[in-house]
Amino acid sequence: MTVDKDKLPSVEQLIDVVGNSSVGIAVTDGTGAVALHNKALAILLGGEVSDLGGRIRVEGSTDGVPELLKRLEKDGRFENVQVVFRGVDGKDRSGAMNAVRISDGKGVRVHWVGRPELEKRLPVSDTSTDDHAMSDAAAWIRAVDQRELPKLTPTAASEALLREFYLVAPVAIHLIGANGTVMHANPADVALVEYSATPSEYVGGHIRRIYEDQGLLDDFLSRWDEDSPIINFRANFVTKDGAPKPVLIFSTAQAEGGSVSNTRCFVFNDPQPGRERDKVSAFGWPA
Repeated sequence: MTVDKDKLPSVEQLIDVVGNSSVGIAVTDGTGAVALHNKALAILLGGEVSDLGGRIRVEGSTDGVPELLKRLEKDGRFENVQVVFRGVDGKDRSGAMNAVRISDGKGVRVHWVGRPELEKRLPVSDTSTDDHAMSDAAAWIRAVDQRELPKLTPTAASEALLREFYLVAPVAIHLIGANGTVMHANPADVALVEYSATPSEYVGGHIRRIYEDQGLLDDFLSRWDEDSPIINFRANFVTKDGAPKPVLIFSTAQAEGGSVSNTRCFVFNDPQPGRERDKVSAFGWPA
């Protein structure tokens, strides 16, 4: 799928979607030196990347970033690799990483998307007796909201990298408007629901088209104006041919004055597709 430049999100939207997303994002060169990163990645790393020598530090099923870079040089991309983020603050944070490697006449760039390993999710069912305000999912999004912008935060000067990230990102991204219209969807998102051959059947239409559980979607739509987060939530999308697509959703909204401008939806292929899908009804985001 190709995306016309005039159909991409604006630079201002990209700065917000990347900088304020609920998942960690970084763009590095081929050696792992960071060109930009967002607030969520700073939390995963326990501080500024500049305090780590300007590099991401992870360990896990590999020997860390050097081995991940070798894997990318061979395969080009990977998804849902389990890692441990080694923090500046001395704390370890379990999570998962997606990445894609781009090589052209300008050099090598790697686009990384990391997410925390969480036990809970938001929103939750009204039948749950857990203390939702104290859950790890609630703690995660509060930390993101309260985090100051890092030194290498995306800016207008990062426009080229931001546009490239959106186009090649190793995760599905879509922006939904207040009326439920899919304002923008990156190639990974369009491919996830198998509309790559006919993207206009999906982009510009209502997001309802791709949700298996319509009641769940109605619940989500009622929350976005309040900027209520959807974190670590398992649902089924529906592909163009009607097949269920198990996904893991991390989504927040850019909302001002009680009105949503657009969502920041990051959607992963669920690494545990056999798990029961999450349900929800009548739960308000804890104050």
